[in-house]
Amino acid sequence: MRASLLALLLLAAPAFGQADDYFDRVDLDGDGRVSLDEFLERMGFAFRQMDVDGNGVLEPHEQHVPDAPRITLEQHEARFGAQFRRQDADGDGYLSRQELLAPPRR
Repeated sequence: MRASLLALLLLAAPAFGQADDYFDRVDLDGDGRVSLDEFLERMGFAFRQMDVDGNGVLEPHEQHVPDAPRITLEQHEARFGAQFRRQDADGDGYLSRQELLAPPRR
């Protein structure tokens, strides 16, 4: 995993001991499950924070990682969309609390 993507994951990850609060923050409509749109919204938080000029592209200097590749919002969403599908163990198109909080599958 590239260092810049790892940095994004760390910014979006729950703090130790706050897993329930994290699920609730990602489950924007409070229906007890996380849709792809809700997941991408939460994972996009770190991207938007780092995208200083707001152009939808993380340039190397915005990532604060030496030799980081440019990452577009589309690339970012594609990566996390694939992650969502891997986390969706039962294939129902939503993440349960257990699926969201489980370690990422490869």
